[in-house]
Amino acid sequence: MYKLWAKKIKDNRIINSVTATNKDSISNKEKRKKCIDEICRKFDISIPVWLENHDVEFSQYKYVVLYPEDFIDEIDFDKLEIELIDDGNKKSSCLTNQAGAFW
Repeated sequence: MYKLWAKKIKDNRIINSVTATNKDSISNKEKRKKCIDEICRKFDISIPVWLENHDVEFSQYKYVVLYPEDFIDEIDFDKLEIELIDDGNKKSSCLTNQAGAFW
């Protein structure tokens, strides 16, 4: 399951947050787009203009910050932070052997 967490920030405080999930069998880029669309619907805001620098930032850090200039319509917050909290890949945080000891 692909899951994004979005936070509306104003005056360095979280004023609202939502999560969006996608279980479709599509690329992560398409999942991200659908989740961002869902986030914008939940917040009742316009969809931001997604630029190449947003793609790079999100690919490297699994996190992106969108500012008022990234939106066509006027917004009532200082920034929108979007973070990937689950990309659907199961990864073990550590390896253990049969006796339960760490490798």
